[in-house]
Amino acid sequence: MSYILDALKKAERDRLREDPKELDDFASSNWDPYQQEPKSDVLKYIILLLCIIVAVIGLVIYSELLTRPQIQPQPPAAEITKQAPAPQPIRQSLAPAPVNVSQPEPKSLALPELQISGHMYMAEGSASNRLFANGGSFRQGDKLDNHWTLIAVGIDGIEISAGQRREFVPYR
Repeated sequence: MSYILDALKKAERDRLREDPKELDDFASSNWDPYQQEPKSDVLKYIILLLCIIVAVIGLVIYSELLTRPQIQPQPPAAEITKQAPAPQPIRQSLAPAPVNVSQPEPKSLALPELQISGHMYMAEGSASNRLFANGGSFRQGDKLDNHWTLIAVGIDGIEISAGQRREFVPYR
């Protein structure tokens, strides 16, 4: 009986060697035609991830519904006049209103005419940050015109100032 089983195993090995999937399948000393390939759990993980995402979205929507103010029906106009409280006299405080003693705002200065041809941003506050505009190169602290000074070059735009006024100018 064992001779028959050995012959069947040898025939099965020979049959599987005729249809190898890779060269290592039959050239390797560890090749076992009966070894099953490990199953992949990727599909299970994808389904689990999708379930978690759906649960989070549902939770966000549910919390939005809870925090949204409920609309109360308005009573008829006759009821509104009955419920309205009597107007209170306005009391004026005896203390004078605070007065702004700071320098007057400069007259509304128009932003400088800049034809920005490029910028170089290395890091926040870096001395290598540059603005290329109007045929010149500017860095932090340089004057763009008589009034406006370049404060910072950023990723999305530049910050300029004139006196107490600060403005952010996007590149686009």
